[in-house]
Amino acid sequence: MKKTLAIPLFLLAGALCPGAQPSAEALPAPPAQSQVGPGQRQNAQAELNGILEQVQRLAVSMNGDIGRLRIEKWKTDSDQKAQLQKVADSLQRNITYAVPGLVSDVQTSHGSVSSAFKLYHNLNVVYEFLSSLADAAGSLGKQEEYEPLAADAAALDAARSRLSQYIEQAAASYEAMVRNAEAAPREPPPPPKIIVDDPVVKTAKPAKKKPASKPAAHPSPKPSPKPPPGPSTSPE
Repeated sequence: MKKTLAIPLFLLAGALCPGAQPSAEALPAPPAQSQVGPGQRQNAQAELNGILEQVQRLAVSMNGDIGRLRIEKWKTDSDQKAQLQKVADSLQRNITYAVPGLVSDVQTSHGSVSSAFKLYHNLNVVYEFLSSLADAAGSLGKQEEYEPLAADAAALDAARSRLSQYIEQAAASYEAMVRNAEAAPREPPPPPKIIVDDPVVKTAKPAKKKPASKPAAHPSPKPSPKPPPGPSTSPE
């Protein structure tokens, strides 16, 4: 029993750290509100709100049930106890820090597919660890330690199944919206407006040539005035 529990708990030890969350894949955004009916939007939002409330209640319950474990008194060796205690501590850190932050991201993004998928992935990891810890409590601890953890694991399994259905339906709605948009007939673009200029072409008049300036004529010499006639003399 020790070997079967030690191997998976040891391999999954790092996955519970809040900082070890995978980066969000490029998932499609939820359908635009104008593409779905009001009733469909309200039903989807109500379902998502119910899932988030269930996860928040479970986080409180799981954190308390894990804190009541007395792993140091379980019937196994010290190495096994140390590994199981690390798992319990990692679970509590994830439930205390990672889960509330991821729930808040889903609420802030109004149920986007990418944020819901990140929460779903984290819940899967928490479920795997919680189930292993519950099995260890049933084999090595007391019955009053096992039963609360087993109930938490069953409730968490139901919550992650509901969240998985929400993601599937949101992604299907988005894909249907894209297909409808691609199949919708597109109106042909309006013909381009052709502006016709005035056909009358104005020809440029040739510039008038200025008459060549004539060279200045030299004034003709004026005849010298004749002397006035003297007194006439008649022969005596």
